[in-house]
Amino acid sequence: MMAAMMTNAMAAPATMATDKEQASFFEYYSGSHATGGLLRPQFAVTTIKGKRRVTATVDGPAQRATLPLCRQPRTVFDYDPKAPKDKRWSERAPQQLVWVHHQTQCGAQPDTPIRLLAPLPEMEILMLIQQHPTLLNNARLLMAGNTSCAPSRSRGYRLTGLNRAKDGLPVLVFENAIQEEARIAVRRSRNELVAWSADCTSAEASRQGNR
Repeated sequence: MMAAMMTNAMAAPATMATDKEQASFFEYYSGSHATGGLLRPQFAVTTIKGKRRVTATVDGPAQRATLPLCRQPRTVFDYDPKAPKDKRWSERAPQQLVWVHHQTQCGAQPDTPIRLLAPLPEMEILMLIQQHPTLLNNARLLMAGNTSCAPSRSRGYRLTGLNRAKDGLPVLVFENAIQEEARIAVRRSRNELVAWSADCTSAEASRQGNR
């Protein structure tokens, strides 16, 4: 199976992991992880400040949480070509993906799953996901009054993560087409969720923060 996946008559473009890098990951993973189920890693190559960076992402099986919420474990691995052969891949802290799916089985992962960046109650996760379009629109005025957000407040954003602020408030993490982040803190007012504060990060700073 591995040989078939690795076969490639042409050299991989600079934006793709090379055959050697992929083979290195399969060797590392098979020696350090349980091999139950089908291994289908997603390789990604980015360039940050002129430095080529290779990662491999492995998603576990989706699990049903509070209806209609789904969860899925994700593990990301980083490649260091200068490290000894048996230490070129390192594993980041485990991640969780969440999404809403209105059927008994979670089925396939959607195109845009949401990263759970901090522990949150399942009902709170569900409410934040369901209400995020309204909360984003309500936060536009907050963004206009924030110098880090004002230049991009009118751009289209998609929800990419859920986090928790230092003061304990849940945070909606949005990303626009040029990879700028907008983080909207939310608080409860009676029985409603309201946008409370906004903070934004440039595309370059967002890429550095996601390492």
